[in-house]
Amino acid sequence: MLTFVRASALLLACLTVAAGPPPAQTDDYTETLFGTTVNDPYHWMEAGGTVFDEWLTAEGGYARNSLDAIPGRTHLLSEIRRLGNAEARVDGAALAGRGLVYSIVRPEDSFSKIFLRQGAKDADRILIDPSEFNAGESKAQIDYWSVSPDGQFIAYGVSLGGREAGTLRIRRIGTGNDLAEKIDRTRYAGPSWIDNSSFLYTRLPTSPPGESQRLTGGQLLLHRLGHDPSTDVVVFDHNSVPGMDASAPFFFHGLADPNSSTIVGEYDAGLGSGPQAVYVASKSQLGHTLVWHQIAGFNEAIQDIALHGTMLFLRTSRDAPQQRVIRVAANSPNLDHAETILPEGKGTVDGMAAAADGLYVTRDEGGIKQLFRVDWHSKVESIPLPFEGSIGGMNANSSTPGLLVRMQGWTQSQTVYRYQPDKHEFFDTEIAPKSAISFEDVVSRNFKVPAADGAMIPITVIAKRASVRSGTHPVLMYAYGAYGLTISPMFNATRRAWLDLGGIYVIAHVRGSGGFGEDWRRAGQLERKTKSISDFIEVAQYLVHSGWATPGMLSCAGESAGGIVIGGAIAARPDLFSAAVIRAGLVNAMRLERIPIGPFNTGEFGSTKTKAGAQMLYAIDAYHHIKEGTAYPGVLLIVGRNDTRVSPWMSAKLAARLQASSAGSRPVLLQVQDQGGHYSEARDQVESELADIYAFLLWQAGVPDFQPDSALRPN
Repeated sequence: MLTFVRASALLLACLTVAAGPPPAQTDDYTETLFGTTVNDPYHWMEAGGTVFDEWLTAEGGYARNSLDAIPGRTHLLSEIRRLGNAEARVDGAALAGRGLVYSIVRPEDSFSKIFLRQGAKDADRILIDPSEFNAGESKAQIDYWSVSPDGQFIAYGVSLGGREAGTLRIRRIGTGNDLAEKIDRTRYAGPSWIDNSSFLYTRLPTSPPGESQRLTGGQLLLHRLGHDPSTDVVVFDHNSVPGMDASAPFFFHGLADPNSSTIVGEYDAGLGSGPQAVYVASKSQLGHTLVWHQIAGFNEAIQDIALHGTMLFLRTSRDAPQQRVIRVAANSPNLDHAETILPEGKGTVDGMAAAADGLYVTRDEGGIKQLFRVDWHSKVESIPLPFEGSIGGMNANSSTPGLLVRMQGWTQSQTVYRYQPDKHEFFDTEIAPKSAISFEDVVSRNFKVPAADGAMIPITVIAKRASVRSGTHPVLMYAYGAYGLTISPMFNATRRAWLDLGGIYVIAHVRGSGGFGEDWRRAGQLERKTKSISDFIEVAQYLVHSGWATPGMLSCAGESAGGIVIGGAIAARPDLFSAAVIRAGLVNAMRLERIPIGPFNTGEFGSTKTKAGAQMLYAIDAYHHIKEGTAYPGVLLIVGRNDTRVSPWMSAKLAARLQASSAGSRPVLLQVQDQGGHYSEARDQVESELADIYAFLLWQAGVPDFQPDSALRPN
């Protein structure tokens, strides 16, 4: 009976898929910018409304039926869940008095929970379980957290259903009870503790009636535990200093330390702007009118700040593309007299943390980390790491020597170490259990591929050791290529599902990426952004010409800003790929400034308010480069209805245009996560989505066990 029901369900799904995707209405909307006119037949989707919601639901149903019709998907999902259930992943750890606080997704949990470990012999205790804040079908997740200096309190943010404008709460660690105050409109509030009973945090502005919550701008406020948040005082915003070059929609942040008499205010123009403007004020003025003194504008290219006692440490890329660390007096800073304590060197300086014994600094070279310690007398010491890999997080505080680091590699599972400077050694905290999934037969290789202009594009190839360049393997290429983000080595047990099916995984570190210096990042920005796309295409061509892949088995994937790269690649070279997956993709760049955080990405991609900016955005707009009568690869677009970064209509417009324009028989699917945001957080949703992605790519690659009814097979 079960077999009959499954067969019937599969037949029904096949019949539904054979009927094709739901048609999308079009209009004659055009837009002319600086003499260039573009047609936008699906512009109406941007307004939302009932018609769009119904079409989106129908598209999601069509995609669901199509994916469920792939014969191998069910078994693949079971395997992915088996692999995922063998791994726990720590996503944050901090020293808390004599103990540790850490957040972890365990095999039995869908979302990360926060735990307390008070001593080596004490059992770990759940401190915060986000499910206690669930509301109906909307599941809660923890967005951020910060422990007070004495380890007595934890400030944390909770949001629902993938929405990012959540609520800041404070919990007493000893009792597990929350204080009365709750602070809404706190996306990435960044609580920075001034002392054991107060902290600075960032709060979003109130949106006009009828509008959704704004996700840019805000103010830096002071909160005192036990006080009504309505009485919280604004300490830093665009009105703080006469003549400051900040506007209300800029992002404002704060930095404090219990052992310092100085507080720091900083702002930037958002993602892609890079440098920050930095101000300082005396902590003694809190509760009164603060007098802020600017120490750095955007021209100083400050990338990060650390505070310790009377000293301020700044990471800068000014005159140093690989970045360096400088030090000034916090109470009377003058960058003209700054001392360089860690000069530019091999690898890019990309992180700092101040501990009681010194400043810990990381350098990154292609995702592989180096660690240095600079003591308070400016002596620099290189610290050998436990293994060659990435550091996913580094935590220290000014009252405790040493630090915590979370390390992992492509084939080595995550470990959380504590470094003891007096013993010059790391020890495993054991809060991250070693994965039960072996990767001993898997190897990662690094290559550089020549681009047409002579640049060398770094790539990472992950495959089983026995894999050969036969062109018979399904190959998946991934890229991001924006904001200087480094794709660092990350262990993922579920990747074995792809590798065990003969798959090869390739990361293209295209221009615009991090890990190879500021020059490499800037080479994929603004008018040079097309280099990110052309780099990806040239890597794909290399994989084909060198025997790693064939166009019939070569697929590509990207998410968010990576949608520019993937969308651009399939628009320019549809013949080179069998399939593409784009999740929450920025695929309609000309409309960048219409999405919630779009205006603050213009420093990375350009603005339609200028002729040059409009030309930049048109050049990287996949939607506007789709041509009728072209055979495109199979495309799976994934969106979350609650995405508050890249609006779902972007992918919807591309899906509709591809479905109407493609001359081939390969499918274009728009998968809709009704309870999803910009990223998937729930474990079951992540695993189900991964099964969809792998099954879709294997279907399009022609792998026999993943071929649905013959009417649905690709050419």
